Amino acid sequence: MSNKVGDLNIPTNKKLNKINFVTAFTKPYRQNGNWDLKNGYTVRPRDMYSQKDEFLYIEEDSEYDDEIPKKPTDKRTTDDLGTCTTALGVVCVIFLPISAILVTVGASTPYWYDTAGTHSLGLFQRCDLSTSTCEYIDTFLSTASSDMNFTWKLVTGLTLSGACLLLMAALFSCCYLACKEINFSKASYGMLISVVIMLGAGCALSGTVLMTSYYITNLQTWTLDWSFYTAAVGSGMSFLVFCIYIIYVFLLTFSD
Repeated sequence: MSNKVGDLNIPTNKKLNKINFVTAFTKPYRQNGNWDLKNGYTVRPRDMYSQKDEFLYIEEDSEYDDEIPKKPTDKRTTDDLGTCTTALGVVCVIFLPISAILVTVGASTPYWYDTAGTHSLGLFQRCDLSTSTCEYIDTFLSTASSDMNFTWKLVTGLTLSGACLLLMAALFSCCYLACKEINFSKASYGMLISVVIMLGAGCALSGTVLMTSYYITNLQTWTLDWSFYTAAVGSGMSFLVFCIYIIYVFLLTFSD
């Protein structure tokens, strides 16, 4: 019976790996004498290989498995990233929602100013501390100066916009981190999320800076209260998260 390569059939009950016909017959095999290609014959047992077209098929459990070259791939995933890069992404996902929540809480609570112990003022409400009753801030602003009225509405709009943008960016960043494959789309989405974080942090910071400036100029008889400080901490944290997120997206896109 001929053991010629071309005379054999591929075993149907074996899982076969497809390799280049030339690759298997490299220098190590020729040196150890396991292969002899003279006249198209080989000394290798016939049940270990078969020939089909220009490819050689070798059984998966063959002793030569380690020598079979693997097909290269250019696809990268987040599992291929270094520990530091992964840690930056986790830090952003943790602290971005925290900063968004702090800004939201600061904007929605009526304790930005304490008016000498009688009333507390927020962006939306004015509360009487003696009776614990509150009213919409519009009633108070209607009797205040036009400068205060404009500043209050501007700070309210900026802080609310910042809170909404940061909450949206926090949601998107969680979905972004869950996406494993690194490609052009992932890099583009990362830059888009960075822009949203930048806009949210910019709005929140602008609101707190404007309110601080107005306080220093006109309201030093009053006292800044905890709602203001909560929003200020959240806006500052969001700016730090933006800086870290930019570094994370850059490393994710360009690191090997």
